[in-house]
Amino acid sequence: MRPAVVFGLLHAGLAIARSLGREGVPVEGIALQRYEFGLRSRYLRRRTLAAGDEDVLEALRHAGAGGERPVLFLERDENVETVLRNWDEVRALADVPLPKDPEAVRRLRRKDLLPAVAAEAGVPSPLTVRAESPEAILEAGLKPPVLLKPLEGQEFALAFGEKAFVAATLDEAVAGWKRARERGFDTILQELVPDSHEQVFSLFTYVGREGRPLASVVGRKIRQGPLRFGTSAVFASGHDEEVHELGQRLLAAVDYRGLAHVELVRDPRDGLLKVIEVNTRPPVWAGIATGPELGIARVAYDDLCGRPPASEQTMTEQLTWIYLAKDVWVSAQMARRRELPPQEFLRHYLQRKKVRATFAADDPAPAIASLGYLRSRV
Repeated sequence: MRPAVVFGLLHAGLAIARSLGREGVPVEGIALQRYEFGLRSRYLRRRTLAAGDEDVLEALRHAGAGGERPVLFLERDENVETVLRNWDEVRALADVPLPKDPEAVRRLRRKDLLPAVAAEAGVPSPLTVRAESPEAILEAGLKPPVLLKPLEGQEFALAFGEKAFVAATLDEAVAGWKRARERGFDTILQELVPDSHEQVFSLFTYVGREGRPLASVVGRKIRQGPLRFGTSAVFASGHDEEVHELGQRLLAAVDYRGLAHVELVRDPRDGLLKVIEVNTRPPVWAGIATGPELGIARVAYDDLCGRPPASEQTMTEQLTWIYLAKDVWVSAQMARRRELPPQEFLRHYLQRKKVRATFAADDPAPAIASLGYLRSRV
């Protein structure tokens, strides 16, 4: 079998490595940091701690040294960015679940370009402007409260511990812009959809080489951290045809191929679903989709190896993905605010069909190693 290389070995990368490894696919791993706990997985036959782009390319050369072209899976934005910087070199060495045109990737990833793509697809989006200067913020015409978000990537959250700044006034937005600019971040200004944290829906899908969706799952954020504007601590699958249709329409607007995560929010003012973000990679809760109920990683692997399924698989099972350590932290904050009754906290833990973020009985070492990752985040 052709080797699979998983670049990025936190929650989603670990889920992909386990899924393919259990299927008998030879899996190799590349990490950029020692704390990436997926490095400890028993399903990796080789591990590379890359100090830079050349180490990543060398790992791909080694994976294909036996004559079988590897399939490369990317976990995080920084992993996607490495491929974008070395587009021709990577595609000469491996098959990647991304479109052939890197411009399609950039148009979806960049939050200043996404509204135009959404408009082309007929998908609503919140009002968004490029925050190029204090004057641009003050003259944008957006009514506070507003959000200040990074143009793209996950480094903003790593630097500030928040995915976005919430500004109650335009002066606060300017102050946030200055903080971000001092750290080297370009930003956008976006209207704040009221109570948006309660109605965040996602489509995670794989669009095959022929342009057909081959595997999809839809679900909703239950709890997230940081509060209101963070990544999932608890995520529940549950099919919603409107979310599925809008997400696929958006991806088709740029002729997308590969793995993608489309995030939408329901606006209570008009009842419309509006796109707020697209990731050209798996979400943190990808473990819901990599299990036997859907097997999205194997679907992508088979398609890139020339063996696509006959028709799209859409997951209908209701599963709950739980990142216990993060959820305890998030839930404690919500409880102090009187936003989370004890019975609501327990409800998802009492359900039978749960997907754990890190622990697996057949592969326990990454869960132990994840404690070091948690310390690094604190």
